[in-house]
Amino acid sequence: MSNQDPFDQANPYAPSSGPSMALPTEGNLNASELKKAEAIIKDARQFWLGILLCFLCSGFGMVIIGPWYLTRLLQWNKMSKQHPFLMNPEALPLSLPKRFQSSKWKLMAGLGFGLLMFLLLGLLLVVSFAAASQAVPRQ
Repeated sequence: MSNQDPFDQANPYAPSSGPSMALPTEGNLNASELKKAEAIIKDARQFWLGILLCFLCSGFGMVIIGPWYLTRLLQWNKMSKQHPFLMNPEALPLSLPKRFQSSKWKLMAGLGFGLLMFLLLGLLLVVSFAAASQAVPRQ
């Protein structure tokens, strides 16, 4: 009989401790870049609030929502190219890379809505000027 302790053996059902089990890091983001990434994610998350404010602040909201989301989408694109770890498809749920990736469609929807509002505002102005020019009697 051997003197080996049965609890001293390796567990065949334990998860491996290879490189795939490493905890995710923030990559090589410095504090300002991390703050910018979080701001992009926050703005994308609040895009329904931006649409609501667009309707409540009608003229100003219609003008500013398109450029705001365009700027954020351009920042998102720049950060995704500078920091490839943000585009890791195997990132953990609710991690910075996953939240960053999921913000893209919201930014695109906000940009689309902003462009639509800008076009509607332009159409409203054209129709208003056309109606005003017809209402003034010509001599």
